[in-house]
Amino acid sequence: MALTETTFANWLQSFGQALSALNSKRIVELFSEDVSFHWTPFDAPSEGRKALLAAMQERLSRQKDPVLDFDIIAISEDAGWAHWTASFTRDGTDDPVRVDGILKATFRGSECCEYRQWQHVLEPGQGDLMRDFDA
Repeated sequence: MALTETTFANWLQSFGQALSALNSKRIVELFSEDVSFHWTPFDAPSEGRKALLAAMQERLSRQKDPVLDFDIIAISEDAGWAHWTASFTRDGTDDPVRVDGILKATFRGSECCEYRQWQHVLEPGQGDLMRDFDA
């Protein structure tokens, strides 16, 4: 079955809702058992649901009020590309964090079997970047 824009948009929406709920188990259910989840182009990926769950739980434990938005860029037979933005506050410090990125999700059936993202993180302590970004 070929990936459609509607199917990809629904998957992204489910991903965003689970992220906003800080529900790492619901996030991981969107991926295949043998998922390869690439957090950055240079780090080793999380391989498999178990590793992805541990990584998600660790990352989400430091976030409050996350929000994910996306715009679909392109669809192929088995993959979708999207521009995404996320915002959250760091738990314990209440520092605002914004992330802007591109993702590619490759599907086998209804499950994502490979996820790659490229991102830029903007947070306090980066000089005047946050002020200039809002200007």
